[in-house]
Amino acid sequence: MHLSIFKSVAFITLCLTTFALSAAPFTPKNDAVIANSNSTLSASLSVEEINTLVTNSQYVGQAERLQGLLKTRLAQLYKQTPSSKIGYLYARVLQKEHLFNEAIDIANNVLIKEPQHSNSHLLLANIFMTQGKFAQAKKHCVALIGHVSTITASTCVLDVQSQHESVLDSYQALVKIINNNQTSLATNHVLSEMSYRLNNYKQALSHLQSVDLVQAPVSLIVLWADIQIALNQPQQVLNTLSVLLPDKGNLEDAILLRLSIAEKKLNKRDKKWQNTMAQRVTLRELRKDSFHASDLAKYYLDVQPNREKALYWAHINCQQAKMSTDEQLLIQAKAMQRDTL
Repeated sequence: MHLSIFKSVAFITLCLTTFALSAAPFTPKNDAVIANSNSTLSASLSVEEINTLVTNSQYVGQAERLQGLLKTRLAQLYKQTPSSKIGYLYARVLQKEHLFNEAIDIANNVLIKEPQHSNSHLLLANIFMTQGKFAQAKKHCVALIGHVSTITASTCVLDVQSQHESVLDSYQALVKIINNNQTSLATNHVLSEMSYRLNNYKQALSHLQSVDLVQAPVSLIVLWADIQIALNQPQQVLNTLSVLLPDKGNLEDAILLRLSIAEKKLNKRDKKWQNTMAQRVTLRELRKDSFHASDLAKYYLDVQPNREKALYWAHINCQQAKMSTDEQLLIQAKAMQRDTL
């Protein structure tokens, strides 16, 4: 799955698409448990419980386990009662599956009924940013002004600008706006990601110092791992994530990939994570799974080098997502292709 979706990460947004990012994972009550077959979701779940499940779907081990169930249930609810809340939740779930046009239509319908629905503006900003439609993304960020905090609206605007203008200028502007005030997880995430793109890895890590990784969304954990790997600290990735992730059998591709990269950098005899990731990659390729194209491209760049496959999946990814990280992935794949000719 593309990380910008996690950042709604996603995220997507970038951990900005919800104001409940710090909520603890929710466990449904006994009469609302997801069936072992993962084929049904109890109709007794209230909208608030579904809201919590959608929020929790950004956490480790939850992203894909709940996706199909929530989409089916929300489609039913939206057909019955297309309220702003249900519409936003449904659009958010569709976004995670790269069903961008459907998500945009539903989020726009929410805004027709409720023009100041902040979460829908944030969601649309994230979708348009992922698509490389930066002017449209910025328009929805600007629409937030006066309805959310100045820092939240500024984070949204400057995140978008950093994707197609100067990252350094956007970073410095956001730091100035914050002016040592306490910031949200979303803003810390964006500051860290900007620093990472500027290759200032120690600064990137400093923005995450106060973050509890146990309660962090997948996108932030992945960013933290990327920073540690860039700082040549792969053992830190293995040590931290192995404790952090109790359910090793239900890991998101993006996290499993970082564990594999860290393991490879340490040149360990035991290739536990690399072998598990290889099995996951085989499954994705059998399914022709463009949903995980960025993970597949990075796998063939950093774990199991293969110039043809890296370039193929990087191209597939860029057909769906056009942010700076997607462009960089394609540049790396093209460079690998040239170097091996």
